[in-house]
Amino acid sequence: MHIKKISATSVFIPYAPPVGPYRGRSAKGEGTLGATGLIVKVETDTGLIGWGEGTRTFETDPNPVLAGHHVGDIELAHKKLAQAGISPGPISGVEMALWDLIGRQADLPIHRLLGGCNRTEVDFTACFGLNEPSKSASTARAYIDNWGFTYLKTKAGNDAEEDLRIAEAVLDEIGDDAFIRPDANCGYTPEEAIPLLKKLSDMGIRYYEDPCACQHTEALAKIRSETDIQILINMGFKTPEDVRNILNGNAADFLMPDTPVTGGMHKVAELTRVATAWNIPCLMHCSHDLGLKTAAIVQLAAGIPNFSGPNDTCYHGLIDDIIAKPFKFENGKLSVPDGPGLGVEVDESKLEKYRV
Repeated sequence: MHIKKISATSVFIPYAPPVGPYRGRSAKGEGTLGATGLIVKVETDTGLIGWGEGTRTFETDPNPVLAGHHVGDIELAHKKLAQAGISPGPISGVEMALWDLIGRQADLPIHRLLGGCNRTEVDFTACFGLNEPSKSASTARAYIDNWGFTYLKTKAGNDAEEDLRIAEAVLDEIGDDAFIRPDANCGYTPEEAIPLLKKLSDMGIRYYEDPCACQHTEALAKIRSETDIQILINMGFKTPEDVRNILNGNAADFLMPDTPVTGGMHKVAELTRVATAWNIPCLMHCSHDLGLKTAAIVQLAAGIPNFSGPNDTCYHGLIDDIIAKPFKFENGKLSVPDGPGLGVEVDESKLEKYRV
């Protein structure tokens, strides 16, 4: 089975409140108003079609690069696209479509190609943006009551006192109903991060993502040893060598790879295998994902034992999706699709409706 044609459609689907508008640490104006994805369609010489979701746009036409390429040669496809000057975001869409094709050809879900069904449900952490304390608290309550999430992620990193006020308000609202995980996106220096996280630890915060850059392994190791907070790292690593540097420095309790950063599902799996040697679990990061990427997260988490915790999502905020049967969260979890490939079908009329 060989590649005949690659096409891509950029789509945008808005968020409904309270997920949107979603303000990140450095957001300007209203922030993120919805999810934008590059939906990749790969057609083969057998007539079989695979779908993937990446980010950004192709810097050059991928068709001459992969014309006649065997869909099963995923590592080589990644290498060819990168050598052609295409960045990991769009590469990840092609790569996901190739996995979808392999699964469809084999009549198996991707998780059974990765190692089997290690779990039938996948847990998620619901993300919300940077808001003033009372709105953060009411959003946290809505996430618990409406979707059953027990892990919540709020943005942080602009101002330590603001982070403390938000954490206090959310904790007062939710009590023991859920865990809160602030994410500073490396917004602090080590000198700022260490005292802040000590205060947050005293308040009862038990998870924190990217307080400072992952190159500051000494500071992160100090936080881990002197507080009750577990450190998650998403930013600043792409390769197995990056993972080794972080874990040799005793700097993380969890790693959070992502397909648009690494270039695909197989790259994420590669980093996860490295982390397994240190007995460090992995979670998938959220890139304001639509249904195909969400399906890929579920397939990876089902097929790889080391994905043993709540992965990121903003999916619950979408007003619609480009897959025929959108996912629905129950108790903060999604059931693992058992259909072939990604286990979902694209509604091409929705591609046209939300094309940008």
